[in-house]
Amino acid sequence: MKYKNCMLVILLFTVIAVSCESYEDYLVNSVGYKTVYFPNKEYIQETGRSMISGEGLEINIGAYLGGVKENNNDEEVTFEIDQTLLDGTPYTLLPSDHYTLSSDDKIIIPKGKYLGLLNIKFDSLRVANDDLFQDLNYAIPLRMVATSVDSILEGNGDIIVPIKLINTYEGNFYQSGSLKEFFTVSKVLDTAYVYGDREDGTNDPVIRKLSSIMMDTVKINGVANRTGDDYSMKLKVNPEDNSVTIISDPDSVIEVEENGFSLWNPVNRKFTLKYKYTIGDKDFEVEEVLTFRNRIRDGINEWRWEGFPGN
Repeated sequence: MKYKNCMLVILLFTVIAVSCESYEDYLVNSVGYKTVYFPNKEYIQETGRSMISGEGLEINIGAYLGGVKENNNDEEVTFEIDQTLLDGTPYTLLPSDHYTLSSDDKIIIPKGKYLGLLNIKFDSLRVANDDLFQDLNYAIPLRMVATSVDSILEGNGDIIVPIKLINTYEGNFYQSGSLKEFFTVSKVLDTAYVYGDREDGTNDPVIRKLSSIMMDTVKINGVANRTGDDYSMKLKVNPEDNSVTIISDPDSVIEVEENGFSLWNPVNRKFTLKYKYTIGDKDFEVEEVLTFRNRIRDGINEWRWEGFPGN
């Protein structure tokens, strides 16, 4: 009976610790019976984890401590990379030369804390030259094998962490711009107009989605004020000076060309673009601004005013 009561306390703590609400009102001191576990293992395996080029190329994996209201000691979790966890899954073991762990086999849960972190840093050269990072193909499988506390929580002592790459330019952006339309033969201006709206998102703004193509390039789901599956282009950012090369997308019916200097501002998270294209007997010149709004990373909605340098 005493064992069952302890397990009920442990399971209750697991549910509360994973949720976003405070757990202080729910925890009880279970006479010092401690357990460790990997939280959210099913969710992480389904959504994966994203390393971000331009933002450190690293992720953290957490081990949690449950069963006590106060942690009065540094606690230790010993783990191993267990390739057998990937049997029957669509994932390939991430090669060991593609990353570095903050510890080869230990996660420390510090005194006064309930969470210990294992930091994983990825090799930028390996990542840049490996197309498998474009989707959730690789995974890191971890298994707890020992701990300084009483037990490893049954069913939660292992985790599969699928890994993919996105870049810092990915996200949903407010779009505003001006477009000039010329007759191709005479070069006479036919019309000029603006599109989009203010970058603060008022009055039904136009939103463009920028999707990662490896480390330095994104694809936009539109060209100027035209949207739909037939319209797209690519932006490649030079990290040395943040200049932007505008590239025509072979999947688009419109072939764009650069028409001046384009720039990425990493502080304000804003693209300033100049390009042109031709449709029929008309030439079009575009000056456009894309301002970061939000992105979805690993199932979490990250807004422009939350956690981004310069905001």
